[in-house]
Amino acid sequence: MSARSRGVVYSLLTVVIVLLLGILALLWVANQRHQRLADETNDLRRSLDQQNGKINQLQKRLEDCDTADAATTPPDTAWSTAPTIPPTDSGSVISRVSDSFRKEAN
Repeated sequence: MSARSRGVVYSLLTVVIVLLLGILALLWVANQRHQRLADETNDLRRSLDQQNGKINQLQKRLEDCDTADAATTPPDTAWSTAPTIPPTDSGSVISRVSDSFRKEAN
């Protein structure tokens, strides 16, 4: 083998090794990303399970609260009653003031 062909073979081997190292690096990065996504998926599932448990617990508390309130509290009729505060429009205020002046004058 001549020195020239030997140099070409070494150059080709070097290129192949560099390409293999690049492929291995890309595979390692892809594996790390896949592992990170799998971990995040598991964390999200765990979080969803915890939130579903909290939702169920709050729904039970709400049902218990509704049944307890319905049994002990009478219905609220405040919206249907007449207002107990005297009207404060300008006509009623003027008439009250004039009535008080008349009483003082007598």
